[in-house]
Amino acid sequence: MNRKFWCIMSLVLIVLLTACGAGQTGQGTPEQPITADSLNIVQHPVPTTSLSIPKQLASPTANTQTYPTGAPPTTIPISGIGPAPYGPPPAPTAEEIQLTQQLFALINHDRAVRGLYPFTWNVTLAGGARLHSWNMYHCGFSHTCPNGEAQCVRIANEGFAGFTDCGENIGLAGPSTPPWANVYAVQESMMNEGPTGWHYIHLTSTTLHRCGVGIYVDPSGWVWFTEDLVS
Repeated sequence: MNRKFWCIMSLVLIVLLTACGAGQTGQGTPEQPITADSLNIVQHPVPTTSLSIPKQLASPTANTQTYPTGAPPTTIPISGIGPAPYGPPPAPTAEEIQLTQQLFALINHDRAVRGLYPFTWNVTLAGGARLHSWNMYHCGFSHTCPNGEAQCVRIANEGFAGFTDCGENIGLAGPSTPPWANVYAVQESMMNEGPTGWHYIHLTSTTLHRCGVGIYVDPSGWVWFTEDLVS
């Protein structure tokens, strides 16, 4: 009787010890507290987007110096040297003078924020640029209007023979209120082309120094503008 009793008790103890061992194993590897992880994610969020710097604020060179944009030009010529098959352009209106000043200031502002020196206003270039804008109104939006002459040949013939670099940007902005709104948009689209765009290359050049801007606003409110640049 005693032997049977102790055998039964031994079996009971073995079962109990096995159950305790299983319970301890489960407690030794607790599940990760999901709630705590969720709180950590909320309190310490991981950024999912990178910082984006607009092109108009990014500097294409290591130069961090800024330059003043200078005073707006006060001498806005009516026309310049070159072919004028449609006659001379009319005298600039007050609106055209203001747009010319604003556009030249914007060009130098965009250069200043990139640490580039300002372009110098040149009356001869400005006269040729206005004549070209007037010609384009009649013969179409083109660098080689009206007689097929390339822009750098035209600039050289204005009295800049022997230059080491030249460039020209042309733009056409539709009617807007105020007119500057669409001119600004077109100009900034040129600047935002990036390093492979020729407009951007001209506007951020370190070999071009003199600039002339010529604007003609046609009777329908379209703004034709030319930016001529030379070393």
